[in-house]
Amino acid sequence: MKATGLDRQLLELFVQEVKERSSEIENNLLTIEKAEAPEKHKLQERLLRIIHSLKGAAGLVEVRPVEAVCHRMEDLLSSAAHESRTLARAELDLLLAATDAIADAARALDRGEPLAEASFQDVLRRLEAGKARKVEPPAAAVKGHPPLPPIRASDLDGSVRMSADQLDTLLYQSGDLVASRSRIRLRAEQALMLKDQARRLRSMKQINVEEAANIETGLRALAAGLTEDANLFRGSVAALDHEVRRARMQLFSETCQGLPRMVRDMVLASGKAAELRISGGEIEIDRSILAGLQDSLRHLVRNAIGHGIETPEERRAAGKPAIGRITVSAVLVGESLQVRVEDDGRGFDIESIRKAAGMAGLPEPQDERQGLRQAFEPGVSTSAQVTELSGRGIGLDIVKNAVERMRGTVDVSHAPGGGAAFVLTLPLTLATLHALEVTAGGQVFAVDTASIRRVLRVSAKDLPAAGEPNILPVDGQSMCVIDLAGWLGLPSRSYAGTDILPVVVIGPAGGEVAVLVDGVAGEQELLARSLGARLSNIGFYSGGTVLPDGRVALLLNAAALAEAAATETAASIATVLRTPTPPRRKVLVVDDSPAIRTLEKLILEAAGYDVVMAADGTEAWDYLQTHDVDIVVADVDMPAMDGFRLTQTIRESASFKDLPVILVTGRETPEDVARGLDMGANAYVAKAGFDQQQFIETIRQVV
Repeated sequence: MKATGLDRQLLELFVQEVKERSSEIENNLLTIEKAEAPEKHKLQERLLRIIHSLKGAAGLVEVRPVEAVCHRMEDLLSSAAHESRTLARAELDLLLAATDAIADAARALDRGEPLAEASFQDVLRRLEAGKARKVEPPAAAVKGHPPLPPIRASDLDGSVRMSADQLDTLLYQSGDLVASRSRIRLRAEQALMLKDQARRLRSMKQINVEEAANIETGLRALAAGLTEDANLFRGSVAALDHEVRRARMQLFSETCQGLPRMVRDMVLASGKAAELRISGGEIEIDRSILAGLQDSLRHLVRNAIGHGIETPEERRAAGKPAIGRITVSAVLVGESLQVRVEDDGRGFDIESIRKAAGMAGLPEPQDERQGLRQAFEPGVSTSAQVTELSGRGIGLDIVKNAVERMRGTVDVSHAPGGGAAFVLTLPLTLATLHALEVTAGGQVFAVDTASIRRVLRVSAKDLPAAGEPNILPVDGQSMCVIDLAGWLGLPSRSYAGTDILPVVVIGPAGGEVAVLVDGVAGEQELLARSLGARLSNIGFYSGGTVLPDGRVALLLNAAALAEAAATETAASIATVLRTPTPPRRKVLVVDDSPAIRTLEKLILEAAGYDVVMAADGTEAWDYLQTHDVDIVVADVDMPAMDGFRLTQTIRESASFKDLPVILVTGRETPEDVARGLDMGANAYVAKAGFDQQQFIETIRQVV
């Protein structure tokens, strides 16, 4: 490719076209394979036109490797057309491999990487041989190992398609906001005028009744104007929010891109036979959900072929059709998306799961449902050996983790008539959420209302006592119970038997659990925030949010909470509810990030410490002048006084020279570590790869 003088905008348009065309080519090839003879010829003619157009676009922007591959594909299709024949399976395989090469080229160009023509020589040589009716199998197949399709991280390219009407609407709504800004500026000027009038009135020795009346009239007009502006502003923001959400919506079918090709190649490689059915593809969902869902669907479909679908001989012996069936379906349930992945294969081997769970150190399941769910635990795989098809021995825990990161849940069951069924329940968007604000252990938390079945109050006398099954009777239904503060390691209230306690019921139908909380503050729509990659391994929480009053609330991982309730014991419930909390040592946490210092506070309180917080070194030093603490945990990069300077100031003080200081920071170079220790820090903990247990152990060693 000649990079000199290449128009970047033209190249970006070409990359977008290649992504769309390569997907279209792949779908056409898969359809040709299943179509009847008359339809095959029409599809091949259409395919030839698509590839011809793509070849012309590649020539226009001088992307020669893609142009050459399209030219060879065009030759092969033209040869079949002249001979009035349909493509053989080997030729379809070859064209699919060429399509992959084109798609890979588009991704490389999108990343700004140059294309090496040598990397296309193999596919060009095979296409040339294919034109001569001497189709060569891929090298891996020659060795007896048919190639499996790569599972790409995502086929969603980060762009969003918008119509001209949508852009016009967004421009109109943004114009309303600009007008609102002008009106607010006018109100501010009116307020300043009234302020000047009030100042003059105060300076008068005798009250001027007329001046006071003018101020009162002006205040009324200002209040009325502000009310009107607030209503207009609220309407403009709501309309803009609606249009932005609408622009982000994409079809569920887009997240299923690549699944038909993956099924085709995998069954060919394994000697099995299966067909894929997709329903609900017309449902529109926020693209953030589609991007996160894509890998989970691929893993579940791959799992269905590797573990579920039998060989044609085994299926015939079992009285089943020789061709297996895998179904991916989506439906909207309230404010949630429910995706079901089901197969008609051999189903679950409960005994194999139980043995694998036992080898992984998991407890004996109490019932079959809990036993099935153990398939999602790390290290639990029923594959007899590690193979390409069985997913290299990787269990379903990656699906569970991915779904829970999106504030969703995953459940598993036997499919009707045999086989396996996985149900993924997800919110419709990750940007905002309807959340219930609850308190526990003196802290405020948020729970996604999509996970909540109901909120009620129960009598403390109905809680299970030590030695009894961990069951709480609720309206004739028995469900496991867990104390939220106890689960998080926070101080729990002590309840008398006559107390009435608030309970939040969460979990899927048939698997509900009761969560004891200290209080329920109400429901509201909130903006969800990620905790970041460094804190993503803390499974108690799936994000954070800022409440309208400015407080930071962590978003509870409802799936992890429900799972913990199923293994909770009545003895621990009784202990948590009735044992007084021992005295706690005091830690001063200093960090300019509200989310990080709140998270460190929760971790420390869970380990038995009392915690106070400061936003920077100056605020921390001021606090130390009037309060005693047992240890300081500080970030390094902060405004005003940073962590290094705070440590040095503490060490130079006669009152605090022996006060333990731990620096928890993203600075990890040897020079930064040496500098922190030279300043007098007792320990230096890196935020990257943050380990909760190691952090607590470091605290214990220095206090």
